[in-house]
Amino acid sequence: MLLRRFDIIPYRLPLVKPLVMKGQTLHEREGLIIRLEDEDGFFGLGEVAPFPGLHRETFLTAATQVAEMKICLSDRSIPENLLPMPHLFDDWLGEKKLFPSVRFGMELALLNLLADRAKQPLAALLDPQFRTMVSLNGLFAGGPEELGREIPALVAEGYRAIKIKVGRQDLQTEATLVRRTRELAPAVAIRLDANRAWSLPEALQFGRMLGDCRIEYLEEPLRDPAGLGEFHRETTLPLALDETLDEILPNDFSPPPGTAALILKPGVIGGFEQSIRWAELARRRQLKVVVSSAFESGIGLAALANLAAALNPDDVPCGLDTYKWLAKDVIAHPFRAVNGQVDVAVADRNARQLTVDAQW
Repeated sequence: MLLRRFDIIPYRLPLVKPLVMKGQTLHEREGLIIRLEDEDGFFGLGEVAPFPGLHRETFLTAATQVAEMKICLSDRSIPENLLPMPHLFDDWLGEKKLFPSVRFGMELALLNLLADRAKQPLAALLDPQFRTMVSLNGLFAGGPEELGREIPALVAEGYRAIKIKVGRQDLQTEATLVRRTRELAPAVAIRLDANRAWSLPEALQFGRMLGDCRIEYLEEPLRDPAGLGEFHRETTLPLALDETLDEILPNDFSPPPGTAALILKPGVIGGFEQSIRWAELARRRQLKVVVSSAFESGIGLAALANLAAALNPDDVPCGLDTYKWLAKDVIAHPFRAVNGQVDVAVADRNARQLTVDAQW
């Protein structure tokens, strides 16, 4: 299979409201679309979108590496035996030492090209028995003034899980938010994400304030993850790991006591193959796998929905509700959920149709 075209399309997408993450305030999301086309006219789209504060690489350094990949791969043969994953992509791309966001974008473009040739959704390449629908967790990142409006709205939309961003306000206010959410949504799973905001004493104080709120998990509560085991022993709250996975390799992983879930952000941890390795490890240790986004466009979100559909035989709500922050998308039919769920094949098909102003 000969690669005949390698197009790079930059984008800037305005956000519905400012996004505060890791000390950064964003008003727009910028990234690159990679479009690969073979000698038969089949094509695949990928996305490279490093997020300030989450990625070590910047947009400029990632864009430079994508341009280098274009020079390297143009008019080159693509191995026919890249599937099944993992390992085979690594044999081909590993020597390039790509940034995680670039590795994700390259793998995605190649996988979408192979899916186009096979006339199948991306999920079918990863697992022929993929789930046709995946659920999302609704994302709440507001304060008390929005709670009474947004939580009932998420429940009415059909979300079975709600994720609340914590570690941004005082402990009492946030504990009250969680308890009030449980009152407003008695039947939904509540997930909390602190993004490593607290010291151990602060986290312990917060955990003890929650009472019997039936928390599914608390994601990355500590600035120093060495204290996670002690935190769980003192509070019994289940834990989820996110940033931790970006700092180690799967073979070096030993989950702290109380770990219940791994949050997989393929755009941050380095692509599909690395995500599959983590998912295999999670299955061996009986941990939940939650596929999540780093605020990608509809191209990346559709790919992550396909990955979640292939990785999880059970319907584990994934973290793709970030699409609501995008005022515009790069695809003609923007990524969206209906009744808190995404139709995987529809999302896959829509993610192949760029908007007019995103054409190369």
